[in-house]
Amino acid sequence: MDGSEYVVKRSQDNEVVAELINYKQQKAFSLKELEEAWDEDRLAFEDTGKRSSIVKLDIDLLTDEEKNSVKIKLEVLRPVINGYFHSYRLDEYLRKLREEKCIDISRATFYNWKRIWDKYGDARYLVDGKKGPKYRRTKNNVMNSLQKIMDENMYSGEEVNYRYIYRLYKDSIKKVNELRSSENKEPLHSFQTIWRIIKEQRDLYRQMSARDGHVAARLQRDGVKSVTDRPERPLQRVELDWTPVDIYLVDPKTLKRRKPWLVYAIDVYSGNPLGFYITFDYPDSFAIKQCLLHCILPKVYIKKLFPDVQNEWTAYGIPKELVVDNASSNNSYDIEEVCSFFGIDPLFPEVAAGHKKGTVERWLKTFNDMVHTLKGTSFANIFERKQYDSEGNACITLQAFYYIAHIIFVDIISHNYSHSRFGGTPHQIWEKGFKENIHLSKELPFTKKDIKLALCGGRERRIINNKGVVLEEIWFWSDELMKLRNQMISKGDEKIEVIVRFDYSDVSKVYIQNPYDGSFIDAYPDPNTIKQLSKNFGVEPLMPLPFQQIKAICLQRGRERRDFDDTQVIEAMKLIKQIQNDQVKDKKQGYIKAKQQEVESLSGISLQSITNEELGLPAEIETFQYLGELTLEEMKSKRQSRSTDKEKLTQPEITVKPMQSNKQVVVESFKDKHDELPLFDVILLGDCHNG
Repeated sequence: MDGSEYVVKRSQDNEVVAELINYKQQKAFSLKELEEAWDEDRLAFEDTGKRSSIVKLDIDLLTDEEKNSVKIKLEVLRPVINGYFHSYRLDEYLRKLREEKCIDISRATFYNWKRIWDKYGDARYLVDGKKGPKYRRTKNNVMNSLQKIMDENMYSGEEVNYRYIYRLYKDSIKKVNELRSSENKEPLHSFQTIWRIIKEQRDLYRQMSARDGHVAARLQRDGVKSVTDRPERPLQRVELDWTPVDIYLVDPKTLKRRKPWLVYAIDVYSGNPLGFYITFDYPDSFAIKQCLLHCILPKVYIKKLFPDVQNEWTAYGIPKELVVDNASSNNSYDIEEVCSFFGIDPLFPEVAAGHKKGTVERWLKTFNDMVHTLKGTSFANIFERKQYDSEGNACITLQAFYYIAHIIFVDIISHNYSHSRFGGTPHQIWEKGFKENIHLSKELPFTKKDIKLALCGGRERRIINNKGVVLEEIWFWSDELMKLRNQMISKGDEKIEVIVRFDYSDVSKVYIQNPYDGSFIDAYPDPNTIKQLSKNFGVEPLMPLPFQQIKAICLQRGRERRDFDDTQVIEAMKLIKQIQNDQVKDKKQGYIKAKQQEVESLSGISLQSITNEELGLPAEIETFQYLGELTLEEMKSKRQSRSTDKEKLTQPEITVKPMQSNKQVVVESFKDKHDELPLFDVILLGDCHNG
C-alpha cells in the first residue's frame, strides 16, 4: 500500500493490524482507510500463489474449452461454494460424481481445486494454466464427437430424436474411418451405449432451459424452493430489476429530452440499496453487469464527488443469490455465466411473478415517487400528468440526475426509517447484520481493475496512434500506452486493433489490453477536451462522466457538421478552377492577356489622384521653384545615362499617351531576354503651366 509492503498480522472488528516488512513495524488501519486506499488504487493484495499472473482477467477472452473446464470444476466444488462440504464424505461424494456425472477426479485434484477456491473465491483462477489431455484418448474421441453433435442439436428447444443423434454419430465415425487404415479404425458403439453416454453427459438444465425456461429447469434441478423466505444475513439475497424513470432529462447543448432507465439492486435482508446504473437504452446484460459492478465496489467516493450527500453509503459486496427479472435467453445465459465466476447463484422468477422480487419492486416505486416532485416529471400515467408540460419543464441533465439519485438512495432510502423491517433504518440493519454474523465478510478482488474488467460493459477495438485511442471523438492517452505503441511499431504490428474496456457509468479511465501479455493499461481522457466539454456542454470535470453523455455530445456535433451550409466552398473551388483554366489558355497564347492586364492596371494606378485640383496646393508654395519643361529628347537622354544599371534589359519601348492639354504619361517597358513578361515603368510629365 502506498509503495510499501505489509503483512497482515490480525484483524478485529473494523481494524486490521499489519507489519511493515522492511522495518518490522506494526501499524493499525481502520477498515474504512483500507477500503478508500483500495478504491483509489493505492492498495493491492499480493498473490502469494503467483496464479494471478496467468489468469485471464477478461471473461470474454476465455475459450469455450476453458469455460467448460471451469464449469465442471464449479460443479465439483458446489458443496464448498454453498458451505455444506463439512457434511460430506469425500470418497462417497467422488464416487457419486463418477457414477452420476462421469466426472472422475482424485482426492488430490479435489483438494487442489478447493484450495484455489478458498484462496481466491473467483472461478477465473480455476482455469488450467497449461493445456493437455485429461482423459484416455479413446474415450475422448467418442466424447468429443458426441459433445459437438449434442451442442448442435439438443439445446435449441425443439424435440430431440435420439435415434437421429445416433445416426449423426455413425456418420461422423464413418468419415473418420475413411481416412484411417484397417488397424486404426474407430470402433462403432451400439445405440444403447451411445444413449447411456448421452444421458450421462447431456446438460439437462441447459436442455430444459431452452424449451421450458430457466425457472422450470431450476425447479427440476433443485426441487421446490421458496423464494419468499426472508434472508437471515446481509448479501444472502439481492434483488435486481429495472424500470423507466418518470422524468425527462435534457441535453444542455441540443435541449433534446429523453427518458432514462434505472437498473437498481437492493439487499433483501436490510432493505439497503446496493447499487444502481442509469442508461438511455433499454437495459440488457451489459446494464445488469454495470449495476452488479456498482454493487460490488465500495462507495467511498461519495464525499469527494457528491459532497452534499449527508450520510455514508457502506453497502457493498458480492451477493450469494441474485434475483433478476426475465430477459432474453442470450442475456440470461450471459448473466448466469458471469454470476458463476463469482459464486453468485442467479434466480429468474417466472413471468408475471413480481411478488417474488417484491422488495426491489417497492423501492423502484419509492424512487419514482421522489422523481414525481422534480421538474420535467412525466408522472406515472397520462391521467396524473393531465395538462402538465413534462418536456417543456425539463431542466435536469444526466450528470445532475446521478447526483440526485445518490441523494435519494443514501439520504432518503438507506438512512430513513424502515416500516417493513424491525431494527431502524436499512443502514442500521445492514451494520447490525455484520456485527451479529462475525464470519460474514465483504470480499474484494486484488485490485479494483480486476472487478471492473470482469463486469464493465464497454468493449471496443481501436488502433493506437500518436494521440492514443479514441472513443466517441474523445482521445485517451497515457505514457504506458505510448510505450506499448512504440513496441508494436518496432514489431510491425502498429495496424493491429487492441481491445479497449471501459465503465459505461464513468469513462474518466479506460483500459487497453496489451496484445503481447494480456495485461491492461490505464488511459485517461485528454484534459483539453474535458475543458472544452465543460465549457460548451456543461460537463462537470470532477464528477463521473457517463458514456451515454459523451455519446450524445458526439452525435450532436455530427449533426451540426452535417447541417452546416458549406456550399460556398464549392463555388470557391469552381472559381479557382476557372482561373487555372484561363491561365492555361493564356500560356498557350504567350501571356498576351496577362501583359495587357498588367499594362491596364499600371495605367490605372498612374491615372489615379494626379490632377492639381485633387492634389491641392502645397502648404508652402515658396519652397517650390519652377525649373522648366522636360522635353521628350531630354527625358530619353536621362534614361540613357542610367542604362548602365540595367545591363540585362533591352532598350525600352516608350509609349506616350496623351492626356489633358497640360500633361503627358510616358510608359516604358523593359523586356528581359530570359522572361516572357515585360517590366513597366511609369513617368508622369508634370504640369507645364503651373510653377
